[in-house]
Amino acid sequence: MTFTVGWGDCSPSGAVFYPNYFRWFDAAMWNFFDQADWPLRAMEAEHGNVGLPLIETHVNFKRPCRLHDLLRLETSITAFARKTLDMSHTLFNGDKIAIEASDIRFWSVKHPDGSGRLKAALIPEKVVTYFSV
Repeated sequence: MTFTVGWGDCSPSGAVFYPNYFRWFDAAMWNFFDQADWPLRAMEAEHGNVGLPLIETHVNFKRPCRLHDLLRLETSITAFARKTLDMSHTLFNGDKIAIEASDIRFWSVKHPDGSGRLKAALIPEKVVTYFSV
């Protein structure tokens, strides 16, 4: 995923305001699934999940990103557990790594009690196999 840092992404100092990195990681995750021809709505229709909520994240800020910088964000799945998946995000500013991040997300379904809450569910083997190849 490649994009240019815009005015609204920056703090008054001209550097990217840090919450935007998390917004980009989330967008890159969904782009990752879209590019694999498995967008959220298709997963929901086939497997009943309603998203992949974030439960843990780690970020290593290596160099700043500023207004008009051209960034490239690479995202991948690095591991599966029974109900969670680990993702890696590497953000490049030019040819230099600006940020290395990882997160853990859970396979969520609607809670059967009808409360609207989510609950973690087993990741279908078909999904694990598809993304492990």
